[in-house]
Amino acid sequence: MPPEPHSHPSHVASEPWGQRDFERGRFPLWAGRIQRRHQGRGGSSATHSYAVVMLVTRGESKIRHSGELVLHAGDVHLIPPGDAHRSGPADVEGWALAFHPEVLGGAEGEGASRLGPLLRVRQGCHPVLRPTLTQRRRLARWMRLLAEETTRNDRGSEEARISLLRLVLIELERISAPTPVSEPPSVSLSRKALTYIEAHCLEPLSLAKVARELGRSPAHVAGLVRQETGRTVGEWILECRMAEARRRLRGTDERVDIIAERVGYADVTHFIRLFRRVHGVTPAAWRRRVTAPPA
Repeated sequence: MPPEPHSHPSHVASEPWGQRDFERGRFPLWAGRIQRRHQGRGGSSATHSYAVVMLVTRGESKIRHSGELVLHAGDVHLIPPGDAHRSGPADVEGWALAFHPEVLGGAEGEGASRLGPLLRVRQGCHPVLRPTLTQRRRLARWMRLLAEETTRNDRGSEEARISLLRLVLIELERISAPTPVSEPPSVSLSRKALTYIEAHCLEPLSLAKVARELGRSPAHVAGLVRQETGRTVGEWILECRMAEARRRLRGTDERVDIIAERVGYADVTHFIRLFRRVHGVTPAAWRRRVTAPPA
């Protein structure tokens, strides 16, 4: 993520150990039960650099996300990284899943193909899916098992969490694609910018290059991205590179200087400084922490 305090996954009311661990960067995914009851307008508009999947099992919730939405029991709400949204009045229960896309393999992994439903939301599709009863039951079962795994640190728990996440995403892919909806050009442009950044973040990349690709001036792109997401283009480039760095630190034995080069930094000292600023520790210390065997 860009240098920011970790925020809670949207809609989540409780805070079990697994969620705090997710927010601290110990694990790249979290799942848990949600319960929200309030009558007000809700909080301010929020964005985050992880994806959220919410399955409503009871009640109703009003959300502003690509327009005004009303979620009912059985609905699945998809929030891609970087999409602005705001909660409204709600009396709702369900399951929520939050994850950083890096958990599926990052820019070079085959897991990126499983993000189809979330990426289609970024491209303008409606962010609410309506699965069949059988599909809802499968999703609820897998998300419940995921929630149980997020509170454990047994041997093999991380592999179990990733496997269950894949099952959820495969099921979402099987659900009929949502109907495209029109949206304000500013939102569309911001989403295009994030999609381009995600695809090219490991290359030499700057605001000027993103703006050129979108056919707009740098000032125009910078203003819209900041307005829609609350973060700058540079912060999103940094987040995407840090996500790939975390994936390599966790899943490979590559040296830190090699990882720095692979994620776009020729100067390993500069990379370490940026990594520490985002995560609070050096890459080597972060690797030791997340790869330590269960006690």
